[in-house]
Amino acid sequence: MVTTEAREVSPALAGVGFRTHPLRFDQQVDSGVLLRPAEEFLISSRNTRHDRETQLSVVHYFTDPVTLALAHASRGPRDGSIRMSLPQATPPDVSLAQAIASRRSSRDFGPSPLALASLAIALRYGDSESAEISARLDNGDEVPLRLRATPSAGGLYPVEIWVAARNVAGLGRGIHRYLPGEDALEEWAGSDALDRLLAACTDVNGDDLVGTAGALLLFVAKPWRSMRKYGPRGLRFVLHEAGGIAQNIHLTAVGLDLASLDYSGFFDDEVHQALGIDGTYHAVVHTLLLGSHA
Repeated sequence: MVTTEAREVSPALAGVGFRTHPLRFDQQVDSGVLLRPAEEFLISSRNTRHDRETQLSVVHYFTDPVTLALAHASRGPRDGSIRMSLPQATPPDVSLAQAIASRRSSRDFGPSPLALASLAIALRYGDSESAEISARLDNGDEVPLRLRATPSAGGLYPVEIWVAARNVAGLGRGIHRYLPGEDALEEWAGSDALDRLLAACTDVNGDDLVGTAGALLLFVAKPWRSMRKYGPRGLRFVLHEAGGIAQNIHLTAVGLDLASLDYSGFFDDEVHQALGIDGTYHAVVHTLLLGSHA
């Protein structure tokens, strides 16, 4: 029998599956249960011909009730929460080609606070409402649909940007939600919740990259908004959208001469507990660090 450091090279059960750490793999094989969630997700979210369930679900989204719901999706009612309109600011004067060529991940953040105007620009280019189109109803009436800077499957926009402000000039230390429909920040939680969040973002090596950045941008998703229409494949679209938002912000950071970094060293359960969300219907799918250069 031929073996590698991780598994047998054979057609048997022990020889299949994505490569994983030897310890995890051996524990699964010894228990008789080979967990393969990554592969199961890819299989479950495949698009197949003659999938009537998905086809009927998609068609339902072209009816008047859903069109009206989408038209009002970003116009949530006022609930008395504290909101702050973001300041207007001059967009960065950098070409797209230059921004793409110059983009680099940075792990060195300086002590200078992140300017609120710079944060506002990053949020606007990341996921603000940038256009409006008209959708026609069956009776001939039209309703406006707002479009955003990042593409979203079906215009459902299941991903929100939340700002964990650690060192942002003009913004209170705490956690805030970006509201694209109002171009404003809504206060979500205060300094204590921020401390718990930052403690949940120290990676296994003990590095504290998050604690040196001006802000941690959290991409908080409601996967059911996409999966309600597209089934398991909708989760792929959620991740696509988060990646698109992140890339927009990274390229904007180049124009603003800011440091940015995709970050996945957080502990999910602890982060969700700090934010007061369940981690399933409302979950952090990605984070991005933003701040001044060292």
